[in-house]
Amino acid sequence: MVSPMNGRAELRDDKVITPFGDLAPRPDIRPEVLLRLSGKLQTTLELSQLLEIFLEEIQQAVLIDGLSFHHEPSNTSIAVGRNSLHTANYRLQTQQDYMGDIAFHRSTRFREHELANIEGLMTALVYPMRNALRYHEALAAAFRDPLTGAGNRVALDKTLNREIELAKRHDQALSILMLDLDHFKRVNDEFGHSMGDKVLKEAVNAMAGCIRQTDMCFRYGGEEFLIMLSSADQAGALRIAERVRMGIGQMLFSNSKGSLQVTTSVGCATLQMSDSLEDIVSRADAALYVAKDQGRNRVICDLDMPFIEKEESQHTQE
Repeated sequence: MVSPMNGRAELRDDKVITPFGDLAPRPDIRPEVLLRLSGKLQTTLELSQLLEIFLEEIQQAVLIDGLSFHHEPSNTSIAVGRNSLHTANYRLQTQQDYMGDIAFHRSTRFREHELANIEGLMTALVYPMRNALRYHEALAAAFRDPLTGAGNRVALDKTLNREIELAKRHDQALSILMLDLDHFKRVNDEFGHSMGDKVLKEAVNAMAGCIRQTDMCFRYGGEEFLIMLSSADQAGALRIAERVRMGIGQMLFSNSKGSLQVTTSVGCATLQMSDSLEDIVSRADAALYVAKDQGRNRVICDLDMPFIEKEESQHTQE
């Protein structure tokens, strides 16, 4: 007969059977190592810095080439050090919070006692990681339009200024698209503001589905949006603009007041070396105005405008 006692199973002849869990290697980490690690991890709220500190400290206890971290809810991925053949994967989670997945890499297999030490060291990472993620989320919210999830004007000014500077420094292409949902006032007036909000949200989702991971979408104001296209020349920008225009045009909505389909007009501008942020935005905005003036639901590039103006002038003279 076997009866449990203090986590062990005791036989009547006084022989003790150790549960399988007790046979697993235990962390062999000095308390001062954990104390120093905990202190260093509390010096930053930046996710990348936090992981760099963590890797640097645990490399003194376990041979590790690098680590990678992914947090699905915020679409955050960070790699530190080198990626190697062998990997040990863990999920960081408390009862209340999921804090992402972390993988440790090295060229040789991990031994059981090394994994036990990694797991012991990770106990110092959990709460600093939770605090860093909350800070990251709060920071992201400050630069995000609360209705649509697109970047707001503060994020736009910051990001576009930086990308213009980088494009000029490295002689790379950069384009922007200015979009306006056609006859949007009619949507609010005839279908209600809740429908208008739904259209704005779905329009941003449609834009996100048509652009690349390196591109960014911002709410410029009202029903007007700006998309920044990194490393995109005029031809590339026009292809993406057409994809966005068609994607939005395929959206269908309905409520008790009827069915609704929306379209968008798009103005496109490509960076010139003499451009400031205001210059390129102004040209895209002017191209958008021409697109709306030409009948809406179309894409107009800033470089097309002189030809359009010339044609209009000839028609006027005739």
